[in-house]
Amino acid sequence: MSEDDAAPTGVPCAPGRLPLLGHLVPLLTRPLPFLQSLADHGPVVRIHLWRKPVHVLTDPELVHRLLVKDAAKTEKGFVFDKARGLLGNGLFTSEGAFHLRQRRLVQPAFHRDSIRRYATLAARVAAAAVSRWEPGRAAPIEPRMHDLARDIVVEALFATHLSRDQKNGIDRAVPVVLTGFVQRALYPSPLLEKLPVPANRRFDAAVRGLRTVVDEIVAQAAGLHQGPDDSLLSLLLATRDEETGLPMAPAQVRDEAVSLLLAGTETTATTLAWLFHELAQHQDLQDELSEEVRAIAADGAVSMGDLPRLERTGHAISETLRLHTPNWILMRRAVAPLHYGGVLLPPGAEVLFSPTALHRSPQLHADPLRFDPDRWRRPADRAPARLFIPFGAGHHKCVGESFAWTEMLVIAAAVLARLRLRPATATPVRENATAATVRPRGPLLIAEPR
Repeated sequence: MSEDDAAPTGVPCAPGRLPLLGHLVPLLTRPLPFLQSLADHGPVVRIHLWRKPVHVLTDPELVHRLLVKDAAKTEKGFVFDKARGLLGNGLFTSEGAFHLRQRRLVQPAFHRDSIRRYATLAARVAAAAVSRWEPGRAAPIEPRMHDLARDIVVEALFATHLSRDQKNGIDRAVPVVLTGFVQRALYPSPLLEKLPVPANRRFDAAVRGLRTVVDEIVAQAAGLHQGPDDSLLSLLLATRDEETGLPMAPAQVRDEAVSLLLAGTETTATTLAWLFHELAQHQDLQDELSEEVRAIAADGAVSMGDLPRLERTGHAISETLRLHTPNWILMRRAVAPLHYGGVLLPPGAEVLFSPTALHRSPQLHADPLRFDPDRWRRPADRAPARLFIPFGAGHHKCVGESFAWTEMLVIAAAVLARLRLRPATATPVRENATAATVRPRGPLLIAEPR
């Protein structure tokens, strides 16, 4: 039976399917407009990646059911299968009982007392970084946010610092890895990964480089912290297998470290880059947020207790996560029958959804393509909380959500209190959805002292 024959009947096929390629062309060349357009064809729409049928959920309520009510009937899907083979079996890629066990192990590192310490650390690191920005010089904001988020994650979770070589190694590897594992998941045959072409060599070198750097970070942190402490690394090293009593294997420690490094850096950095691009276009709003921050801490060094008072800044971050959701495409695979939109999806069916497309649905949000933080104090203009899923939902919801929120608020406060940002040119910023996140591509920003 061919893959076409295996596709469930009664599911409308998206227009534009090409022989052999399926819908790869629009998915690779204009992914967000293509995924947003699928809602016009029904709550469940079939696309083809090469000849593989994939079922796209365009109804937000169905996505909520998939992630929460039907979570036990699914696994992560073929993109994560590929990522697991490349990045290891950390929280980002693991499944089932093993995932739940690792999640319970990692969760204490994100309890409130730990988050309070992370907030203090983030404020210190952010203040030092912002003080080094050269006033009046046009520069890209995303690398600055990436550097900040990376350094905070490593110091907060692993209680160590990076050398310049380690920073360079991470910076070289991460973009190649995040783009490459998605591309490899779309290869029609795994044999293509073995071809000695430049793209494969770059990707393989990036994976090796990332693993090497993380092994170094784990080794140096373990050497510095021989006794128990409150760092995530200490929790990982101290755990014992429930059956054997043995410590976690070094490879598994590395896999968890890779997962948390990637997730903790990319989502935060991308969201903050978009936030500052939007605020550069909305100077009145930027000034309003700066006043809010400075009324709490004139130098922008806010503490954990200050964060609930940053209400408008929080609204701006929520709106950024809605309009520019970092994780623009996610997947699941049915392991039991799923009934969606009057269609039966059998075990083995691949299911895809786009948080970005859902968050931009006019069914959920008034004027959805407009950056409007005020919608977060107008409940009628936005979706119910359960349908806002920038960090996922259910038992695969990001374990570091509270850490990410704290980090973003603290970094935003440090920048807004000290600097005014404006675009260096009138060229609009564009969306780059070629990697695992939607990154801003476009004009530089100029930072001026307030």
